Amino acid sequence: MTEEEAWLLQMECTRFFQNNPYSMETAEGISLRLGRKVEHLSPVLGRLVMLSILEKVGNGSRSIYRYIEPNFNGDMDVQWNIH
Repeated sequence: MTEEEAWLLQMECTRFFQNNPYSMETAEGISLRLGRKVEHLSPVLGRLVMLSILEKVGNGSRSIYRYIEPNFNGDMDVQWNIH
């Protein structure tokens, strides 16, 4: 997968969770919903966790990913809610 393809997949994953903010999915579940391969999703999900866009609960193939909804203040600055 090229860097551009990874970036596009990262945006696709982010949009999925923005559109489904209460969704809690495994990498396999996300791959089924997006029609993508788990091996392509895994590094992208890891990056979204590192960027605090997603939260990862658990380890291994049973890890659950969920969206961390951003907090918008009056100045239009975005702050991510990190638990």
